[in-house]
Amino acid sequence: MAKGFGAKADEQLGYALLLLPEAKAYAARLSIDYFPKHDSDGEEFIGMTSLLQEAQIWKNLKEAKKAIDKYADFLISEAENDLPIRVVIRRVKRRSNGELVDEPVESIFLVVQSDT
Repeated sequence: MAKGFGAKADEQLGYALLLLPEAKAYAARLSIDYFPKHDSDGEEFIGMTSLLQEAQIWKNLKEAKKAIDKYADFLISEAENDLPIRVVIRRVKRRSNGELVDEPVESIFLVVQSDT
């Protein structure tokens, strides 16, 4: 078969974390490692964005899952009424026309247990 015919396949870029699916809020690029810890309580800056183009992309699924730990404290602090918090790992691809698209891969639930 001759080369150059047919549609170009989507290019997989990696994985993004959809931290707040209801608000379509992704973990923002450079939010964890870009800003040094200068505040007195030692917390890392947690950035979010609604734009897929500004989302942090992890190369593999294992790295994306590991990154959830860095956002867990923030997500748990935002939890209401002891409901589980859902984080969705999404595969990010670039279409042949340059458009970024994402699709769900896995949902992870964080559960806050009260000490009562």
